[in-house]
Amino acid sequence: MKIHFTLLFLCLSLYLSAQTFLGPTIGYDFANLNTPRIFNEGVLTSDGQTYEVIPLLIERSDKDSGAGLKSIFIGFQFYKMLSKQWSLGIRGNYSQKEYITRIDPVVYIPFNPPIYGIYYHQFGFSVLFSRKIKDKLSIGAGPNISYFSGWNSVIDRHRSPEIIFVPYTVTKRSYGLDLQLGYHLGPVYLAVDYTRSLKVVDSSDYVKQFSNLAISGTYFFELRKRK
Repeated sequence: MKIHFTLLFLCLSLYLSAQTFLGPTIGYDFANLNTPRIFNEGVLTSDGQTYEVIPLLIERSDKDSGAGLKSIFIGFQFYKMLSKQWSLGIRGNYSQKEYITRIDPVVYIPFNPPIYGIYYHQFGFSVLFSRKIKDKLSIGAGPNISYFSGWNSVIDRHRSPEIIFVPYTVTKRSYGLDLQLGYHLGPVYLAVDYTRSLKVVDSSDYVKQFSNLAISGTYFFELRKRK
């Protein structure tokens, strides 16, 4: 019992005395969604009543090279000093991804294949345990969860699909690991993050794997000063 009270007292003292920082983040990231090239999708037949499964050929633009999901992102980062070398942080970010894809039934070759501009929203959250290895340089690692939602077509640039492609209606989740290398430059924190999925939850079975490389800068405000 004494040990429990001692640990509780130490944790409370650490919380009350630890320096705490919070700041907005902006950066640029390169995401990769590993998806199948041929996907078995159900569509309505010509009579509009029966339902059958036909294979669809899904091809992205050559410029996208199967990923092409690079964009600016915004977010925040929070961290609390646990000691002179160790800190605990939370990182969150949001971005909108867009890529060009062609969806065709493989049972025939159309003369005018439909081209769609597809976009979705990506949210990521990480809990990072970081350690300073030099005065201004730190490394961190921790669990990450990412969400991919709001899939739709860019109607103003490319025509909207005539049929609803089921994978674009399902919110997907990725559970993985975030590795961070950071450099402290006064209140500015420059970081490179590499995130990779260990497990993907997608009821449509469309996304197989996710990875992300991000370069960012955060301006920290001190919420709680050292005591």
